[in-house]
Amino acid sequence: MHRAFTYVFVILVFACGGTSSTPPTPSATAIAAPSSPTPTRPPRAIFPSVTTSAGVIWEPTDEPPGPPVEGVRWWAKGTWPDGNTTIAAVYAPPGDGPFPAVVYLHEAAGLTQAQLDVARKISAGGFIVVAGCRFELARVPCKRRLNLYETSAAFVDFAKAFPNARRGTAALVGASAGSSEALYLTLTRNDISAIVADSGVGIDYPKVPVLVLASRADSLIANSVEQSQAFEAEMRARGGIVESHYYDIGGHIVLVNAQTTDDAIQRVIAFLSKYVTR
Repeated sequence: MHRAFTYVFVILVFACGGTSSTPPTPSATAIAAPSSPTPTRPPRAIFPSVTTSAGVIWEPTDEPPGPPVEGVRWWAKGTWPDGNTTIAAVYAPPGDGPFPAVVYLHEAAGLTQAQLDVARKISAGGFIVVAGCRFELARVPCKRRLNLYETSAAFVDFAKAFPNARRGTAALVGASAGSSEALYLTLTRNDISAIVADSGVGIDYPKVPVLVLASRADSLIANSVEQSQAFEAEMRARGGIVESHYYDIGGHIVLVNAQTTDDAIQRVIAFLSKYVTR
């Protein structure tokens, strides 16, 4: 009985091709490699186009090529009457607002990813923040205009007119060279509510409240704190409102430096909440 069972088993194996040395041809489904999904960029967020008094038309645009930028609610392209363009990231808290407007003026290295992160964190304090590109450098590309103040002024006009922003005024947060520009720009306008000057001052003394931030560990400007203290003293002598904080750690641009960024951002939010939202 056992031997008969063995014979039957062998016959079944041969009948099914079990001893064939040629492997079965795989199916087309098995041969095809799984396809990778094509990466898609987030859809363009829409806002009503804005035309400023200088004739700059602001309209929605796509995120620039490159790594995704966290937290941007809208990307906007500004076009001057002469055809020159720039781009800005617009951050906003949840909801429709209106929210106080803030313009972030970046350093000479351009609108870097780190500074975009700063703009996002400031916005979380309850502000519309427009972080615009003034130089063709860093994370966000743009064309440089001969007169940089025209570009910064365009960002202010856009921030004030943005549909989710509170109309009338805007605050400026400047980093390094952006700080000096913010101080100068305020002298040419009457719609700036407050200024944050991070790691850069100058010889322009505005009549609006100023928060000065600097670090004694600044490796780019050796006497950054001393310059800032001199600016602070002159502001007080002129009867201006000025607040300050000087760090022993960190480095150039305390809003970006990993050792000081969290504390500096909280100080900026507190300052803006005090003078911009009133």
